[in-house]
Amino acid sequence: MEIALDTDQVQLLVAVDQKRVHMDPRYRAPDFERDPGPPVVLKRATQRLQPLKRMHLVQLVDESEADQFGVRLYKLTARGEQVLAEVREMEAAARAEAGA
Repeated sequence: MEIALDTDQVQLLVAVDQKRVHMDPRYRAPDFERDPGPPVVLKRATQRLQPLKRMHLVQLVDESEADQFGVRLYKLTARGEQVLAEVREMEAAARAEAGA
């Protein structure tokens, strides 16, 4: 099955890989992306994460890894890691081609 991602989805996948996306159960729309800034900003990510979840590219870490407030990070699944590696290879090939 071929997976097609837009730029925003790829950026969110990278943010998950960099441990910048989390779920905070204290909110009704609980998913956030931490934009490193400066300044550091939290952006809502619940709707943007839905396609990645449906494609089984991301998942929450185990509840045992939650902090005292129940906040848990998202992590890439094995499939998500594979897709991100393919995206990075395509980007590297495009840069090499542009530089040639």
